[in-house]
Amino acid sequence: MANIQLTVGGFIFELNSFNPIKIEEGYIPFLTEGHDVDVRIDCFEGYPADYSKPDIHYQAKTPEGVLWELNKEELSTCVLVYDPNNLEVLQQIAYWNQERRSWQIYVLESQDGAIDPLAYPLGPLIWYFLSTIEDILMIHGSAVIHDQQTRVFSGFSGVGKSTMAKLWEQNKQATVINDDRLILRKIDNDWYVYNTPMFYAAEPQVGKLHTVFFPHHAPANKMEKLNGVAALSKLLAHTIHHGHNKAHVQHHMDIATQLISQIACHQLGVVPTPEVLDYIIEKETWKKSR
Repeated sequence: MANIQLTVGGFIFELNSFNPIKIEEGYIPFLTEGHDVDVRIDCFEGYPADYSKPDIHYQAKTPEGVLWELNKEELSTCVLVYDPNNLEVLQQIAYWNQERRSWQIYVLESQDGAIDPLAYPLGPLIWYFLSTIEDILMIHGSAVIHDQQTRVFSGFSGVGKSTMAKLWEQNKQATVINDDRLILRKIDNDWYVYNTPMFYAAEPQVGKLHTVFFPHHAPANKMEKLNGVAALSKLLAHTIHHGHNKAHVQHHMDIATQLISQIACHQLGVVPTPEVLDYIIEKETWKKSR
């Protein structure tokens, strides 16, 4: 029997299967062993016994079609995941039991007997469902660690998240934590930033959260502190959440409200040159000294 553990966001996910388990390149650095398990994932090849497609309560659509859809019952949620390269092909059937914190994943095609239970987009969905019951948010962003301070740059595509990360890395020798999908986690009364597995190999990183920035291109560097509803709406706009469950939405709003009450959030107008880094440091130092 195959048995592997992954650590993502500081949580331990254990995958079990009678088939060999295929792990894609991006997951390999997150492999671990010998830990207590937070989420158990039992994996199988083929359809569940007596399977029939359930009624659908929510669909995640792309311009090409439905990427995944789900049926929510009282005790479990059934997620149907389609092949991103051919949305006519059902890739996985997965059942999430929130009370047991466990998944059953049925992989419908194997490669030489090996199954890939976390094939995209199911892997990130597993982290997402954990965010609906834990003190964590998943957010689109890049993050950098510099002088033991972790800054997150969050926003939609094209606002300069990756550019900011590259500037910090090249000019301040900062450590980059991911450049797309982050986990923000509250532990005791502190917040931490974790990267998540991507399609490429990157070592797991974690840093203590200091500031959240929402960058945008501007004619001059400008930093404006956000408070209250303005900060909450900006943060939630870039948090990964789905509107199929009111309890999930409320949970994410509660966690986001806690975060903005403890962590400074700023709107950041950016001219994408190294000067913006000194501008940020100077502004933060000035605010701290007041």
